[in-house]
Amino acid sequence: MSSSQSLTVADALKSLQDAVQAENTLIASRVTWYVTSQAFLLTAYATSWNAHFGWPGFFHWALPIAAIVLSGIIFTSIYAATWAQDMYLREQTHLIRRARGELELSAAELLALDVYERTTVPQRTNALGHVVGARVHGLVRITPLLLPVGFSLIWLYALMLAPRLG
Repeated sequence: MSSSQSLTVADALKSLQDAVQAENTLIASRVTWYVTSQAFLLTAYATSWNAHFGWPGFFHWALPIAAIVLSGIIFTSIYAATWAQDMYLREQTHLIRRARGELELSAAELLALDVYERTTVPQRTNALGHVVGARVHGLVRITPLLLPVGFSLIWLYALMLAPRLG
């Protein structure tokens, strides 16, 4: 295999790895932003229950509805990022298989590909050597997706508690 082909495969694998990491960063920043915004919204909502607070209609009705809509939007964006991440991981696995099966690799290139493959998400192992990467990846994805659902339930409960307007 020529070095230009090896470089191309290496660059493609690096690009896929960078894309997975970019999605991780997007998910983390969206979750951070979302939790921070929910803290402000919940604080405003709780404050609105004080006696003689102006605009109770806005704070007891519009604010929870806006928070639920925001939760739906952030859920969708986090789901899209996790979907993209899964797509990149599948492509990574596919490229490794094709490189191993279709290219003539030197011993050093095979060693590098083996090491790279063992560090990919689906191939990560625990201390006992059992492959746990896919399960861990799945568990890590749950929290960012459950947060908007949980906050939406809180806001729905807040709407049920809100005094009726009119």
